[in-house]
Amino acid sequence: MKSRQNSPHPSVLKIAAAQVASIRGEIDANIRTHAAAIEAAALHEVSVLVFPELSLTGYEPDLAAELAMLPTDRRLEPLRMLALHHRMKVIVGAPLQNGEAKPALGAIVINTDGCTTSYRKMHLGTPERANFASGDRPLAFTVAGHTVGLAICADSSQPSHPGAYAALGADIYAVGVFLNADWYATDVPRLMRYAAEFRMLTLMANHADSVGT
Repeated sequence: MKSRQNSPHPSVLKIAAAQVASIRGEIDANIRTHAAAIEAAALHEVSVLVFPELSLTGYEPDLAAELAMLPTDRRLEPLRMLALHHRMKVIVGAPLQNGEAKPALGAIVINTDGCTTSYRKMHLGTPERANFASGDRPLAFTVAGHTVGLAICADSSQPSHPGAYAALGADIYAVGVFLNADWYATDVPRLMRYAAEFRMLTLMANHADSVGT
C-alpha cells in the first residue's frame, strides 16, 4: 500500500467520486470493491472519497432490514484500516440500524483516524418510505480548510438541503446517488444550479452498472 504520509502537499484537498458497481446483498464482495477503489484513489492522493447511495449492499431497499449495520460493524475493518493508512476520509453507503422499526438509509463516514460517524438520508423518495426511516439532521465535516456537506440522492431534490449546508459555511456539497438515465438528466442540472446559487462545489457519486430494485 502506498501511503500519503510523506506527501509534499498534505493540506491540498482532493475529493473524488468512486462510481463503482455493487453486487446485490453481497457486502463482503462489495467491501473488496470499495477497498480497490480506495487504493486507486490513494495513488492520486485523494483526501475525500465518496461512494454511491447504498454502495455496500447495492440499491436494494427490500434487503435493507436484513442487511442493516452499525457504523462500527467489524466487516468495515479493511476500509477503516485503509482510510487510516492513506489519511483519507471515506464515505460509504449502507442501511443503518437506528433503534427504530425501519433502518435508516445512511452514509458511513470513515475518518482519517479510523473512527466512524454516520448520516441518515433526510428526504426519502416515496417508494423508500416503506423500507426506511428518515433522518433529521445534516452532517458536515471540515478537511483542509473546506467544509463538506453530505447528501443522499433525493436529499438534493430539496433546495433547502444544500441551503442549510451553505448556511453552515459549507463550500462543497457531496451527494451519493442511485440514478438511472432519466433521473440523471434532471439531477445534474439541479446540482449545477446549486453550485452557482450557493457558491459551492457539487459532487455526485453514482452506481456504475448496478441494477437495483
